[in-house]
Amino acid sequence: MTDETTGVSRRGFLLHGAGAVTGSALLGTLAGPPSPAEAAPRQGPREEVVLRDDFSPIGGWERQGVILSRSLPWESSLMQDPCLVYGEGGGPLFKMWYGSLHAVGYATSDDGSHWTKAADPVLTPTLPSESNALNQPSVVRLGGRWHMTYFGVAGDGNGQIHYATASDPAGPWEKHGTVLTSTMPWEDRWIYNSSLMYDETARLWKMWYTAGKIASAGGEPEYICYATAQHPAGPWTKYPGNPVIRPMGDGGWASLGVGGPNVRRLRNGDYETRIVGWQADYPSRGGRLISRDGIGWRLDRTAMDLDLGVAGGPEDRMIYRQFVVEHEGREYLYYNTKNHLPEWTETINLAVWNDRVPIVDPAKWCMTQDWQVPGGASFEVRDGCAVSLGNAPDGHSQTLQGNARINSLNYTVSASVTPISERVADRDNVLLARHTDRDSYYYAGIASWGDKYAIGVMADGVNTKLAGVGTASDIGTGTTHQLRFTLNGSQLDLYDDDRLVLSVVDPTLIPAASFVGLQTSTNTGRAKFGDVSVTARSGRRP
Repeated sequence: MTDETTGVSRRGFLLHGAGAVTGSALLGTLAGPPSPAEAAPRQGPREEVVLRDDFSPIGGWERQGVILSRSLPWESSLMQDPCLVYGEGGGPLFKMWYGSLHAVGYATSDDGSHWTKAADPVLTPTLPSESNALNQPSVVRLGGRWHMTYFGVAGDGNGQIHYATASDPAGPWEKHGTVLTSTMPWEDRWIYNSSLMYDETARLWKMWYTAGKIASAGGEPEYICYATAQHPAGPWTKYPGNPVIRPMGDGGWASLGVGGPNVRRLRNGDYETRIVGWQADYPSRGGRLISRDGIGWRLDRTAMDLDLGVAGGPEDRMIYRQFVVEHEGREYLYYNTKNHLPEWTETINLAVWNDRVPIVDPAKWCMTQDWQVPGGASFEVRDGCAVSLGNAPDGHSQTLQGNARINSLNYTVSASVTPISERVADRDNVLLARHTDRDSYYYAGIASWGDKYAIGVMADGVNTKLAGVGTASDIGTGTTHQLRFTLNGSQLDLYDDDRLVLSVVDPTLIPAASFVGLQTSTNTGRAKFGDVSVTARSGRRP
């Protein structure tokens, strides 16, 4: 059988990658010492450290919590898609417009943390094209006027971009109807999430917006597109190369869909956009992309910079649309998020950039619960370690899925692992390798499958033990294990403190590129992971 992606024969790896070893080989049954000729030095493959993490403080978003939630009679439980204008038009420094399913609200603040809402919405449905929904504002001030694009859904389900103007940010707003609508089959009659900008140099209005639906995720957006106009009322010309940002399709945080663009121009002339990424049906997380021209954007897993909040908190289900403003030399990030409450509830939250914050690096790791839909983050950084918290839903694992792409079949992932759970079953902790999506990877570690050491494979969602030795009760709480999981062709070896403890041959997963991960395999287990490194080899051993 040949892998159609890599062109590599699995049978070839079994016959040539690991010699005559078949099945599993425990340490006690490995071959004896090599002959002098075999022990002669050979030139090995080139090795390179491609990932290292000691979980020191990093630059990142420091969460400040909820700043806006439902409190007015007209508001729904969904406080959505904040858009801000900072320091313009007089009055309070911060001016925010936000959606609440069927209306757009307005709020102001002088410090960015404490907000005063207008009692009534500034926009409500009055047109047939917005009768089913009205939200997602984007506002620009130009020439003493305020310009807003927003999303409206007609009774037949057609989602379109609308345009309105005002002389005062609190309104009244004059509506000018729809300005951008679906024209291509792949847009799915669902054009929304507009981000409006005026380019003074080009004297051109620019808009980034989303199109298409992820059918399995309730109509969340699939693509990000681009259009230009001489006037915001239109006509708008869609970029012929749309979409300008597509989902990655690699099993990562933005694998299935991308949306929620909020674009701003940086001081060096580059364009920056915030985006929302969907890993599968759910969840969604936040990321940051840079472009020289606003058209060419590079999306990969390392672009993620805002992961789910801790399970049980206000940000443990979805991270939605984000908007950045600079205040007193710091970046303030406003975003809406879905929390854990039984009712579908969204709040608007704030995070502030901090150059040194003890968080799991989202450019390196993504909080998941293995193949299940995550119900919040299960790791925190404490004392230079990533600590699993034992707070996952029943039956879910606690996983850090790697965001650094390993462009090699053969590599070693190493980490110190210290179980801190009293219950033996909760000491099950493993290293993941050749991870390509939530359903496919190898793993190796301690107290797994009831054994002291075990190696297994998750292939298309089917979990199979490949080899094991000892009993899980041999793993003590508080004892640190220096684990090293080495993959060379179909040969899989697990080391503890530089001692080979388990070995197996398996040709199931042979991707040319993949990711690694760390996992506490039970939902209530707790452990410390430290000093993670991945060393890749450029080829097989001769």
